[in-house]
Amino acid sequence: MAETQEKPKNTRSLLIYGAVVALAIAGLVAVFLWAGSTDYRVLYTGLSDDDMSAIITKLREKRIPYKVEAGLIKVPEDRLYEVRIELAGEGLPRGGGVGFEIFDKTGFGITEFAQKVNYVRALQGELARTITQMRKVEGARVHLVLPEDTAFLEEEKKARASVVVKLKPGVALTGSEVQSIVHLVASSLPELSPEDITLVDTQGRLWTRPEEGEEFSQVYIARKRELERELEQKVQTMLERAVGKGKVVARVSVELEAKRVETTEESFDPDSQVARSEQRTLEKSTGMTEGGIPGVVSNTPGGTQQAQSGIGTRTSQRQNEIINYEISRKISKTVEPDGRIKRVAVAVLIDGKYETITKDDGTEEKKYIPRTEEEINKFTNIVKNAVGFSEERGDTITVENIPFAPDTVVTTEGVEATASMIPPYLIKDIIRIAIAGVLMLVIFLFVIRPIIRRVVEENRALDSIQKSLAEGRLALEKGEDKKMLESGRGGEAERLKELVRQNPQQAAIVIKNWLKE
Repeated sequence: MAETQEKPKNTRSLLIYGAVVALAIAGLVAVFLWAGSTDYRVLYTGLSDDDMSAIITKLREKRIPYKVEAGLIKVPEDRLYEVRIELAGEGLPRGGGVGFEIFDKTGFGITEFAQKVNYVRALQGELARTITQMRKVEGARVHLVLPEDTAFLEEEKKARASVVVKLKPGVALTGSEVQSIVHLVASSLPELSPEDITLVDTQGRLWTRPEEGEEFSQVYIARKRELERELEQKVQTMLERAVGKGKVVARVSVELEAKRVETTEESFDPDSQVARSEQRTLEKSTGMTEGGIPGVVSNTPGGTQQAQSGIGTRTSQRQNEIINYEISRKISKTVEPDGRIKRVAVAVLIDGKYETITKDDGTEEKKYIPRTEEEINKFTNIVKNAVGFSEERGDTITVENIPFAPDTVVTTEGVEATASMIPPYLIKDIIRIAIAGVLMLVIFLFVIRPIIRRVVEENRALDSIQKSLAEGRLALEKGEDKKMLESGRGGEAERLKELVRQNPQQAAIVIKNWLKE
């Protein structure tokens, strides 16, 4: 009979425990499936339709899972870089433009005009791909204007080029990077010069200055910022080695020359003469002088010849000499490029020293000790040498000793150190695991634990009822305490009634089992 009484209890308990375990397992499986689900990341952005079609075809061939959402191709995060390397080996993406592969599918009967157009397209595509390989450039487009060949020199036109770059967020081109892009495009065509190339970005900023006399373009602003950051880093790193990290703040302002200066100087040295050419002319002439009195007698044949008087020779000489001297001349041309440093101003803040002192009440306090004048002079000389100080340019150096706010320094360093300790790619996984743990704890506290507690309490109550009813039944069978049970005033009877009142279902099950017996 005892086995018959405990059978319903065991069956119900098994069902409840089974349901609880199944619910817990289902919840844990759902949590772990969510925590272990595959994240998809964007493979490439800004792809053309041709590149997107070619990449999807390759992904299907390699059986790599992918998703296409809002014009973006996404692949599993753990295979992102592997897929990029494999696609790069296949020459994908091509950069949104066609290169010299356009001639791989050239058909018969193509006209000369179409050949020229394809050649220009190929040049533009290859240049755009090359520029896109730069670290700061996300995308690029190149437009070339090539003049037609002509037999007349006066009709020759210059080639021109325009380059549009899409920069990555938060970056800017430096002066050297702008020059590298310009000269890269200029070197691709023999008739193209750097002055005929215009470089802009997708924000509409001009990075080149094609004409003289214009205001500073973005390339000069970038050069100014680059110089300022470089000088600030030099000053700060040198001083921090002496006074400690976080105790130096350096700011540098650089003024650049806006105009390009060309100076041509021509000088002569009169003391240094060299004969360049000489011309000498010498003329000599010799002749007889005429004598006698002209008349009939002297010219008559047979007449008496009279003696001539004053007859002699005549000699003349003339000399002409011309010497051309070349005076020493010196021509010097000095070109001062635009963008050179015109003036430098440096401001440096240096924290003082701190000494820990003990007060009368036993508490410790940090006492600020300012830097000495000798130390400030040394720091000033260090700064001058670091930035290349020049009095002729009017450079200024200011070094001040001011106590820093320690909380600001410590907080900033702590945040930077904590952020640098956790790799960015692990932050998402850590958050996901933490959420999964919280969900598991919530399920256990508010679902599993109440069910288990209720089952345990019901089992205890059922055991108590069965025990009390069994004792009462035995008492009735033996004829003991019959009056007490009938009157209902005994302690056992009261306890039995209370248990039946609290657990009517369990009591009904026990009574049904008794009736079946």
